[in-house]
Amino acid sequence: MNKWLLVMNSKYNIEKNKDLDQGWAWVIMVAACIAGIITGILLYGAGVIHVALLQRFEEDNAYTALIGSIYTSLLSVTGPFASMLINFFNCRITMIVGGMALFIGFVSSFFVCHNLNYILITYGIIAGMGLGFVATPPFVVIGYFFHKKRGLALAVVASGAGIGMFVAGPLIQALLNQYGLSGAFLVLGALASNHIVIGILIRPSALENKHKKYLNRKRNMDMLTSHSYNNLTYTFKNILHLDILSNKAFMFCSFQYLLWNIPFSILLLHFANNAVLQGSTKENAALLITYIGISSVFGRILTGLSIGHNGLDPVMLNFGFTGIIGLLTLLFPLYSGTFQGQTIFALVFGLYAGGLSTMINPLCMELIGVSNVSSGVGTMLFICGVGCIKGPPVAGFILDHGGTYENSFVLCG
Repeated sequence: MNKWLLVMNSKYNIEKNKDLDQGWAWVIMVAACIAGIITGILLYGAGVIHVALLQRFEEDNAYTALIGSIYTSLLSVTGPFASMLINFFNCRITMIVGGMALFIGFVSSFFVCHNLNYILITYGIIAGMGLGFVATPPFVVIGYFFHKKRGLALAVVASGAGIGMFVAGPLIQALLNQYGLSGAFLVLGALASNHIVIGILIRPSALENKHKKYLNRKRNMDMLTSHSYNNLTYTFKNILHLDILSNKAFMFCSFQYLLWNIPFSILLLHFANNAVLQGSTKENAALLITYIGISSVFGRILTGLSIGHNGLDPVMLNFGFTGIIGLLTLLFPLYSGTFQGQTIFALVFGLYAGGLSTMINPLCMELIGVSNVSSGVGTMLFICGVGCIKGPPVAGFILDHGGTYENSFVLCG
């Protein structure tokens, strides 16, 4: 077992903390689930917004896809910075900062909706960074409030993103139909501001406070013994826990998530537009995201329950899910020509993709321990973000040069 985890368990009496698995912990679980729903709507609606941007500005696929790619990938790329903020302050502050950035980004997009370059900054960068800061705290805070019932709590919280995906397509398409692109940005900004309220609810637990005090004492002692006063590099390394990068199993799983997120980001941004090009209506195309969301909820709940206390090995389950999704993606051209085939793909893909998304926190807990979980989640999300950045522009380039979505899916799958 991780040496640091042994220190935490003995020093903090993890089994005897009064707010573990009871009381305010259940409020935290519900708040984190709602945060996941809102984040899921904002993230998985990017494909519908991508179609609206294409029709509004009629720019090439590669450049328009770059906006959605930056927006979705920043959720992951900002992971280490969110972890640093959590380690330096707490989950509450990080969630509030992310909610404010999301609100500013979406509301600013309302005012600059006439210019695609400005939307790249407001929606792609500012809102994308906010999305990254609100994505990490809900999963990290579960580790501080739950122990024996952590699997159940993770299943509920992870299902939130699936519910958000279920709602995202029809909701954002309805907003676009009713209020246009600029009005949709404004409503989504109001929705995103709820993260600020959720941040206020997720107060630090006794375990998190003890963890912070222990880290501060250890940091001060290390700086005294090494005579490293005011050494920014030392402080940065210890806030981010960069020693986790030497864990080979953790880095191998992170590399696997890098490869997985290339086709996943393509699907997220281009799947709805592919259905439109195949002859489906925009409403039916948006439904495909809903179908992914429906099956994703089941996948997240089943995965969370199966890897709970004394459950299945998360590492083996993770690689099994990856193999199934890889095979499904490679065979996509065989049945992608009809809406029925796309629906089957969406349902099966969502089931296993939901499971993979749920695995990040348990993998970090298993491989590097609860004391490093915030840094582990942030680091793994950052590596995922590298794959997210690469995928959509590559697919857009293939389309602009006479290729098809099926070509890009097979190439990256």
